Amino acid sequence: MKSYDQNRKKEHQTSTLNARQLAVRILTRIEKEGAYANLLLQAYLAELDDRRERNLTTALVNGVLKNKVLLDYALRKHLTKPMSALPVEVRQVLRTGALQILYMDKIPVPVAINEAVNTVKYFRKSYAALVNKVLRQTAETGWNFSWPDKKRETQRYLAVKYSHPEWLIKRWLKRYGAQETEELLKANNIPSDTCIRVNTLKITPVELIRKLEEKGIETIKSSKLPDALFIKDYGALEDLDLFQEGYFTVQDESSQLAAYLLAPQAGQRVLDVCSAPGGKTTYLAQLMRNCGEIIATDIYPQKLELVNQLARRLGITIIKIVQNDARQSGQIQGQFDKVLVDAPCSGLGVLRRRADLRWQKREDEIQELPQLQLAILLSAADKVAPGGDILYSTCTTEPEENFEIVKAFRKERPDFSVVDLTEELPFKVTAESDLRQLRKGVWQILPHLHDMDGFFIAKMKRKEE
Repeated sequence: MKSYDQNRKKEHQTSTLNARQLAVRILTRIEKEGAYANLLLQAYLAELDDRRERNLTTALVNGVLKNKVLLDYALRKHLTKPMSALPVEVRQVLRTGALQILYMDKIPVPVAINEAVNTVKYFRKSYAALVNKVLRQTAETGWNFSWPDKKRETQRYLAVKYSHPEWLIKRWLKRYGAQETEELLKANNIPSDTCIRVNTLKITPVELIRKLEEKGIETIKSSKLPDALFIKDYGALEDLDLFQEGYFTVQDESSQLAAYLLAPQAGQRVLDVCSAPGGKTTYLAQLMRNCGEIIATDIYPQKLELVNQLARRLGITIIKIVQNDARQSGQIQGQFDKVLVDAPCSGLGVLRRRADLRWQKREDEIQELPQLQLAILLSAADKVAPGGDILYSTCTTEPEENFEIVKAFRKERPDFSVVDLTEELPFKVTAESDLRQLRKGVWQILPHLHDMDGFFIAKMKRKEE
């Protein structure tokens, strides 16, 4: 038997793999180990020098994760045994091949099939003939296959077409109806540009745009957040000197908005009770112009180190990390002008950016999380100074984790009142349904309606004594 070190050495010898082989390896690890796609891509892409190879690897991994059910549905027509009976590497080769055939018009079909055969030879040589046959038949059939009946099997139809778990579609159908559910599913499958946050402690947005363009990187300024930019078609941002020197960090608009709406001021004392990995924490510091004090807590010390690393890279000095269970605030000294509770959640709002999450989440988690979320929010409320603000946020779409938490909190803590958010947004909102929520101090952001990651924000103020 090979030693652990030998196996690990073999696993990390990826510099000789091409994009398709690397995509299969990453997808295999995701399916076997439940590993996170974003972390694997970040680690493995660092070993690819060719930008086109990095982009193709990313497109294949995310494309398969976003379309897995549909790809399997198309492939099964040409298999004599279930997909589950095939070795996991072979399943991933078939999926990446079918993805190129059905979705990636710039790759000629013969090239896609030939490369898939070469790829399966690297992992499971004996399956080369099967891969060749199945993908050729898939190409001949194309999209000319029968779908589940949309009217009689709405749930199954949506699950196949948009590759989401049926339990989640069932929930959304009940809440939104068929038309809006389909719009949300569609939005989750549309590739989203990478959003970055300009570190205005070091550079202005205009200056960063110019520096990125000098490197041939196209940017688009956000229409919603003052420090947000979108990067088009560029992988491995972490390799850029501008990133390493702390001129920007990666953070979606919704996440930036949560910190922005807490609105900390220079010189204030701020508490972030679930701070890792530090995106919102460091934006709070940026909004405070690195002047004041931020106590950043998390239950896991290794996660707190991520906050420290990010703060160092961005040149932020006012963050002090404290290991702490957010359900208990006893060891946190004093009270704070602003408190942020970015609670652990199901993450169902970020499926367009984290396609793997749809296959890793379970419905029972949504029943278990609210108790934890409410406990954290109630504990954090004790640390809010009279007249101070608390902001609760999650990156999920589910009311049990959002509206219901705020409702339960306000019943327990009548000394907190809602903050009208209509005048605090840095951009204009016109839909009456949104305005009704914002006036009550809450907002459920949805990808198909707001073109941002799904997010929930609630802001409340503690009454003066």
